[in-house]
Amino acid sequence: MTSGTVQSITPAAGAGSPAAGQVRRARAVVVTRTVAYVFTVVMLAFGLLPIVTAVTEGRSWWVVTVGAGGFAVVATAFIRLVTHAMRHPWSNRRRDDALLVTGIVLLLPVLVDRNWQVIGFLALAAVAVTFRPRYGLLLAVGVLVLITVERIMLDTPGVVFLTVQDVLTGAALAGIIVLVAFIEELFAARAEVARLAVDAERVRFARDLHDTLGHNLSAIALKSELALRLLDRDSARARSELNDVYGIARDSLRDVRTVVKGYRRDSLQRELEGVQSVLVAAGVRCEVATPVEALPAPVEEVLAWAVREAATNLLRHSSASRCRISMHRSDDQVRLDVANDGAASPAPTDDIGGSGLTGLAERLAPLGGTLTAGHRAGGEFVLTVLVPC
Repeated sequence: MTSGTVQSITPAAGAGSPAAGQVRRARAVVVTRTVAYVFTVVMLAFGLLPIVTAVTEGRSWWVVTVGAGGFAVVATAFIRLVTHAMRHPWSNRRRDDALLVTGIVLLLPVLVDRNWQVIGFLALAAVAVTFRPRYGLLLAVGVLVLITVERIMLDTPGVVFLTVQDVLTGAALAGIIVLVAFIEELFAARAEVARLAVDAERVRFARDLHDTLGHNLSAIALKSELALRLLDRDSARARSELNDVYGIARDSLRDVRTVVKGYRRDSLQRELEGVQSVLVAAGVRCEVATPVEALPAPVEEVLAWAVREAATNLLRHSSASRCRISMHRSDDQVRLDVANDGAASPAPTDDIGGSGLTGLAERLAPLGGTLTAGHRAGGEFVLTVLVPC
């Protein structure tokens, strides 16, 4: 769908299609990891400067070989550390790699060439993402002090500049690594919130259905069995039992309709409060602007269902950070808009017939209502419901 177009959802039987939300989340994680890896490789490229300098200045093969070998160990250990920290920051599990990076970074300027002081930021980033924040900060400060003292003892020019450069570069590198971990945790939390919301709805419906039909179904089974036994011996009584079964079945059908209707007919205000609470818990800023005036029961029911369905789609299929719910009433109709800044357009057949947007359109049809969904020019996805009242 192109920007600025709107899709009209009409009642129709639909086949399920795979949710696109998980694909978008996986794609976002891949992009953030790629950015972190690229930034890490660019920072590691600073380690090539001392090698190039040693070669161009005609330094001994020992200086070039030992320096290059030491840096290769540092780069390998640091990439292993970064890969682990992007999933589990501050876990201490890669402390051996962090200590190895720090030790070699401190020793290379002393044993090989002071030009290796340009990679001091790697030691700061390594301890910052490996150890818990409190200890990692203390260790980073300690490492920075050691690096600074080393530079002073080796009479390195520009000590202050190099120190500030290490702090800023190390903080940026550690920040990007930890940010990737936070993004992955956020996506996992959003998926879990959506799953729990769906599970809670299913449990509530199953509980109500069980409480309503459990007794009636047991009675139907017992009376049907009794009627079968009496069929040859006492046909009149068997007929009476079958009449009872018929009555219980009709009552059960009415009870099912009542349960389903009660399950879906919630107060619009209560539904708005519940949706706002769930979205806020999922990290989505939710703004609600609706009138408090009373609406006809059928209209309130279908609007409550529309709010719930829009929120469910947002949680399951989007990466939105903001949602706005607004409702306006004119003389002859009510308009409900649910807009968010991160949802893709779901197909009308995203869900099996009777649920999802198709099911919502089917509920609107008897009231003469309409449902549209699509992107506005600014990229915002909007679900609009119009209901005569």
